[in-house]
Amino acid sequence: MWTALIGLSALVGAVCGWLVPGRRAVAWGGAIPWFGVLAWVLYNEYFVPYQGGGASMWPIAQLIAGTVAAAVGMLAAAAARAARVKMQSGARQ
Repeated sequence: MWTALIGLSALVGAVCGWLVPGRRAVAWGGAIPWFGVLAWVLYNEYFVPYQGGGASMWPIAQLIAGTVAAAVGMLAAAAARAARVKMQSGARQ
């Protein structure tokens, strides 16, 4: 599960860093994976049939997994944005 979370967050962050202009790319690179984890956690909480006992832990799952997804997405977006800026400045010379 962590591999998929980190891999998809890095992919979405890199796409945001490559496509979104300006410094907003890093913010979008973190926000989209965070909301993606939120959608997945809420889907599992409210639409998948209940599987066992215990308290609902989705807020804690969102806190941990959402933070990791946002951090990975932001790092990937910053790296992709830096690569794009470097490639664009190299093409101008």
